[in-house]
Amino acid sequence: MIRSSYRKILASSIAGGVLSLQFAGLAHAADVADALHGFANSKTIHEKVSLKDLGITQPVTLTSLAAGRDIYLPVPADIFLDKPSLSLKGKYIRADGGRTTYTLSIDGDLVAGRALNSEEGETNIVIGIDGAPRPSGFVRMGLNWASVLSEKLCQDERQIGNALMISPETYLEYGYDPSSIRNIATVWSALPQKVTLLVASDKLDKASFDAAWRIGVALERAGKMVDVITLPSADSTVDVSGIDVPEALRQIPAFAAIAKGGKVTLKNEAEAGALLLLNAPALRAHIAVADASLSSRVQAALNAVRSELVETDPEAASIIDALAERSNALAKAPDSKMVEARSIAGRPVIAIAPDAAAEAAGLFSELWRRTAVARKLILNEVSKPEENSDIVPLASLNQAANSLDVVARGDWTTTFDLGTSIEQGKIPDYLEVVVSAAPGATRTRPVASVFINDYLLGAKQLKADGRPETISVAVPTYALQPRNTVRVEFQRQPSSDECRETPQAYPVAVLPSSHMRLKPAGAAEDFPTLVPHLAGSSSVMIPAEWQNNAIKNLPTVISIANAAGIMPSDAELVVVENSATVTPTKPFLAFDVAIKSAKETVKVEGDHVSISDKKGKVFYDVKGQNEIAVVQVVNDNNQPGLVYNNVGAGPAFEDLLYLANGDVAVLGDKGVLASVNSAGVPLYLNANDTQGGDEKGFSLRKLTDPSYWMHNFSWLLTLGLFGLFLILLVLAQIVRKRKGNH
Repeated sequence: MIRSSYRKILASSIAGGVLSLQFAGLAHAADVADALHGFANSKTIHEKVSLKDLGITQPVTLTSLAAGRDIYLPVPADIFLDKPSLSLKGKYIRADGGRTTYTLSIDGDLVAGRALNSEEGETNIVIGIDGAPRPSGFVRMGLNWASVLSEKLCQDERQIGNALMISPETYLEYGYDPSSIRNIATVWSALPQKVTLLVASDKLDKASFDAAWRIGVALERAGKMVDVITLPSADSTVDVSGIDVPEALRQIPAFAAIAKGGKVTLKNEAEAGALLLLNAPALRAHIAVADASLSSRVQAALNAVRSELVETDPEAASIIDALAERSNALAKAPDSKMVEARSIAGRPVIAIAPDAAAEAAGLFSELWRRTAVARKLILNEVSKPEENSDIVPLASLNQAANSLDVVARGDWTTTFDLGTSIEQGKIPDYLEVVVSAAPGATRTRPVASVFINDYLLGAKQLKADGRPETISVAVPTYALQPRNTVRVEFQRQPSSDECRETPQAYPVAVLPSSHMRLKPAGAAEDFPTLVPHLAGSSSVMIPAEWQNNAIKNLPTVISIANAAGIMPSDAELVVVENSATVTPTKPFLAFDVAIKSAKETVKVEGDHVSISDKKGKVFYDVKGQNEIAVVQVVNDNNQPGLVYNNVGAGPAFEDLLYLANGDVAVLGDKGVLASVNSAGVPLYLNANDTQGGDEKGFSLRKLTDPSYWMHNFSWLLTLGLFGLFLILLVLAQIVRKRKGNH
């Protein structure tokens, strides 16, 4: 009986334990389902954009009697922002004393202000702002500073000890519902300064590599920096700090590895899939080359993590399928020629089919990007209509406002590319800037100055009677870059004599009749004169092995191609088998590729660099270099080109690269380290000893240029009077002879 009772008790205990385990398993499965449903129901994406992210790496400083600055912070256009707030960080110095205040405005509305009494201090403000949609895609942060030292009029208000310094750590924080992203243009409007470009792996085929460099150049041409990443796989090391893994999922092997935090090395595809479901920061891409390889890798990672989850909860499969559709839509490759707004790791991404990259580069140009008002587009052709005129109106370059009100100083700017804005093979010769200014309160005439890429090309004191006035300036080739900024700066005297009137703004305008006159670019002798030849149909040549290390080599190709003025919509990619020699048939950009019969002045062998002049005399011969590169302008088969050679590991460019002058340049991480003209011509001069914009001698064009007559009025008048005097002498001599004959 005792043994029988014991057996019954034991059997009952075992049955209870089994039931407990079953209930525990069911409870765990329910918790897993709840965690996955939490991913599915999580709708808000949180973003943070700082001044540093926008490329502002130094404090924004406001000084003097009064100063102001507007800073535009990008947000998704036309969608509601969830709990947006601005964190203003900075400090002030008030050594000169006086009445000192500053104000903060958002989209023109004053939201905060402070009167400063201490000699120095911090200016930290955290303030919530309106979450209403911004059609422009920007939150305008306005800063204004005023510092008055004296109560008396016309006292000397010059000061050096009062200043407000806004830190680059100032940031805007906001959230938004990704389901409200309705089109490609909205995703583009929210791109940060540093854009992440996602590719399938470190080893790419020609089509995907070709698509990636084209998209990267289009981004840099829009002023963005590009960071190329790949989807993590087994043996990849990923920083998972800050990822919150739900407690219910920590018993799943793939999630348990990530829950450890810090840097982890992935063991399998399931852990990569877990990163996708957790919306890991390491996978946050903005644009993706959505080839079949990327889609299959995303799908394989999701399938692997689904297999682990299904063992605990069979219903997890349907939930993951829904998550893949909503938060990781790159699991399906787009159709041919398609560009689409999709998602990866829970965030919007612009997915571009490899065969649509050239057209996408045209779509993302300043001319067409605002037309991408659909989630999905098929791009058959996106380019600019051909123009056969040598006159390019400045008003046609972009939508810059023509008029502005100026108290003391105001700038009007516009930009143009040598490839998209003007015809290939031509460059600006002259700028005809037509301006007008209203009369001001002072007798001092306002001054208008014309700049290209911060080079002052000309200036003029304006009559300020509201009538058009022309400033005609020559454009030297040394001032030109692949992307150029024209700036017209207006300056007025803000106060009338003896301060009898309060300073106020008066209008000035750059009129639509302002234009550029073009001329043929001429021979490619240096970087500025080479750019117009590359800004059209050209070849980009890479060694075949560069495709096997795409994460390292793509940023190099993107940076150099952008600096050289290569047009991503018109160029072709040429993959050269190792050690092969190439004969170009069109203007070219070559990376570590041997060019047949090219007269190269630079020779690179391992860590040994030598540079010679056109006569063959070596003037730079150094061994032991590393992490630099050398670029040189060459001509082969009557085709101009740029040859790039890595020295050692080559540089990793930290900012946008500009090749401003010379025909040989040494490059490092920070950009151009040194540049020379191997032809023996001083920098900023062409081989004919001109600056490109100079026009030696006399030409018919000068007769039609008003500035020619204005600049040479004094000696032309003297010459005219002298000629008239000679004519009168001759006539008098003729009259005397006639009288003598009679």
